[in-house]
Amino acid sequence: MASGRWSLNRIPAEADQLLFGFPYAGGGASLYRQWPRTVGDAWFCALQPPGREHRFGEPSLRTHAEFTAALVEFLGETIAAQPQRPYAFFGHCGGVPLALSTVLALQDAGLALPARVFASGWGAPHRSLYGRLNFIDLRTADLNAEVRQLFTQLGVPAREDFVDIAAAILRVDLELHRPHLYDASRFLPVPASVIGWTDDDVVPAAQVCAGWEECAQVTYHVLEGEHFAFTRCPQPLSDLLVAGMR
Repeated sequence: MASGRWSLNRIPAEADQLLFGFPYAGGGASLYRQWPRTVGDAWFCALQPPGREHRFGEPSLRTHAEFTAALVEFLGETIAAQPQRPYAFFGHCGGVPLALSTVLALQDAGLALPARVFASGWGAPHRSLYGRLNFIDLRTADLNAEVRQLFTQLGVPAREDFVDIAAAILRVDLELHRPHLYDASRFLPVPASVIGWTDDDVVPAAQVCAGWEECAQVTYHVLEGEHFAFTRCPQPLSDLLVAGMR
């Protein structure tokens, strides 16, 4: 597998810091299309897993172990290029448990760890999964309808053939998360900034900002916005990211 394809753009050697954005369930790197190329001094890299968007011809990763093994290969190459360059992870909702699994996989591989994880719209990872879609019956669920609703919320035109593709990706991601909870016996080896959103009706801020201290060194933050406000990288989020990476 071509590990370099995880990044849509070449990561410049002169970048002082890196910030990696993990995909939202059912989506790919394009969810971050409104984010700036740099956040403060950090070059922003939206991660693109195989099986979606420009990597649609590659087989999807179907477990946390497969996902982290493939991503750690890419990150290992990236870190080795400039081992002293700090970097951080950002994940929202279903991207959060993938970011946490990747931190542990990096630790197991003896590689340099991110300076911080920014975990948005997801509750204490060892307690439960979060969001209605993680509990629906996948045997009977109309994931096409779910995708159409998602596209409407994001303001994305919903071509029916693309809806079919996105629904298949969403199913893969939901199946990937179902058997996984964070292992609370492994205290997260990096600090976490946990972010709730005032108008989030998928994972409410009160659910997000509770229980993390049982498995991580954590600070809690609540920002104005709904569940998909992160896709616009609003200024308060950008300010929090810059301060957290400083």
